Formats: sequence, C-alpha cells, structure tokens
Amino acid sequence: MKNFAVMFSGQGAQKTGMGKEFYDNFDICKKTFDEASEALGMDVAALCFKPDERLNQTEYAQPALLTVSIAAYRLLHSEGFTPDVLMGLSLGEYSALCAAGAIDFEDAVKLVRNRGRIMTEFAQAGGMMAAIGLSKEILDEICVRAKVEGYVTCANFNTPDQTVLAGEKAALDFCVPEIRAAGGKAMLLKVSGPFHSKLLEKAAEEFAKELAGLRVLQTNIPVISNLTADIFDAKSYIEQLTQHMISPVRWVECVRKAENMGISAYIELGSGKTLVNFVKKIDDNSEAFSVENIKDLEGLRERK
Repeated sequence: MKNFAVMFSGQGAQKTGMGKEFYDNFDICKKTFDEASEALGMDVAALCFKPDERLNQTEYAQPALLTVSIAAYRLLHSEGFTPDVLMGLSLGEYSALCAAGAIDFEDAVKLVRNRGRIMTEFAQAGGMMAAIGLSKEILDEICVRAKVEGYVTCANFNTPDQTVLAGEKAALDFCVPEIRAAGGKAMLLKVSGPFHSKLLEKAAEEFAKELAGLRVLQTNIPVISNLTADIFDAKSYIEQLTQHMISPVRWVECVRKAENMGISAYIELGSGKTLVNFVKKIDDNSEAFSVENIKDLEGLRERK
C-alpha cells in the first residue's frame, strides 16, 4: 500500500476481548502483552480478555488500549506495512508516538497508566457530551450562555457535524435543551471527567512531573498532533503533551493535514471503527478500514 496512515483508537473504544485473536495466533502480539504485563506488574491479557470492571476505569483502559494498539502495529509492521503517517485520537496519540519510536513501549504503558490515574485523581468534577448537527460557532454561543450554570467548552472536534463538549455537570445539563432547540442532538458520554478542558489544569501540572523524566526521541514516521494538527515535535514534548490534556482534540484538522500530505487510505488499530467512521465523514474520497482480527488482516493483505 502507498500513501496510507495508521490511526490509533482513543479511550472509550475499549471492550472485553480486544486483541485476543492476535494474541492467540501471533507470537509478536503475545510478546507485546507479556512486555506490558511485566512493566505494569499486572496481567494485561486477562484485563483485556476476561470481563473486568477495571477496563472501563481510565487508569486501566489507557494502558490496555495502548497495548492492543502496539501489538497490532507490530504485527502489521512485521508483514511489511510501513505507514507514511501516524495519528491517534487523544490517548491514541501516545500509541502513535510509541509506534513512531519516540517513546519506548515499556515507558509508554507506564506513562499512560499514570496519565489515567492523574486524570482521575486531579480533574475537577464534570463530564462530556457529544453534540451532533451543529457548527462550532453555534456551540460556542451555547457554551457562553451556559456560564450561568458553570464552565463548559468544545473539547473534541471529531467530524464536521460532531463535537464533544466538556465541562461541569450543571453547565452540560443546561446545554442539552439549548442544543436540541438549535436543531442538534445531545448525548452524555460515560467518561470519568471533563477531559481536554481547563478543568484538568491541576492534572496537567501533575502530569508534567511524570513527563520530566521521560526520554522522548524524534519520530521516525511523522505523527500528526491533536494539539496543533501539525507534525509532533519531540523537542517540546513536555509542553505539547501537557497542553494536549487541557486543549481541544482537533481531529478534523488532523485528517485534513494527512490529506494535504497525500494520504489516501487510513487504517485504524486498537478497538472498533470509531476513527474509520470519523474519517469517512471528513474525507469521503479516502478509504478507511479497521484491523482488529484475523479476517481484517487477511483483507489488508489482499490490498498490499
């Protein structure tokens, strides 16, 4: 394949059984899970494959998804697939940085577990809500009106007609009838905090301490940053990754950047087809598909 990007799933995509087919059938994938288990002092395969309520807790979901993502990426790479661009949604950006050689895998799983713990422990109370069918300008106006109840802001620009809001519960509740009155749809998300907003400023300050001792190299494949919608620069990784925690995810612009770089196909690794569906709504001229089991892998081989 030529001119393709690999995308990595973000938190929320986790599900019981993710990665099991690859684990059971490919040594390189089993080895990845074993490395994660040793680094974290826990059985990551059991966490992913057996019913476990921890899989929906941020501290555990993040290293689990990163492990599944990197196991799949290593498998694809072993079969001769080398992407031209890497990108990931929120947490998925860490998988992209690991795949690009910027962060060692053992360091990455430890880092995102601590990231999840810090996000849960230090984030101010609040939540997130998907708003569908309204422009950024209309949503910004609704957020301004919601200030009578508290803080809320646009946090994820997923597609041209889907934006996620993050904020305090009362402010989010205020937004629901406002969004519907404007002709949109609103859906509260099952997340543990108001991610990608200033309500995580204390968490970002704490996370900066974790990043200070991290060894980050320049990427060997370009990684498109959620923060800037441009190429990630390892020289300023502490600033970029702390700001990433409290700033909007500019996914639409990230896909546009990839498109401008000549990307015409996208492969999602991790769990599910969320990013595939996003891409199809952003760039309908490109192919997009996920690879999360052997059948998907066989389909990819046929495209090679």
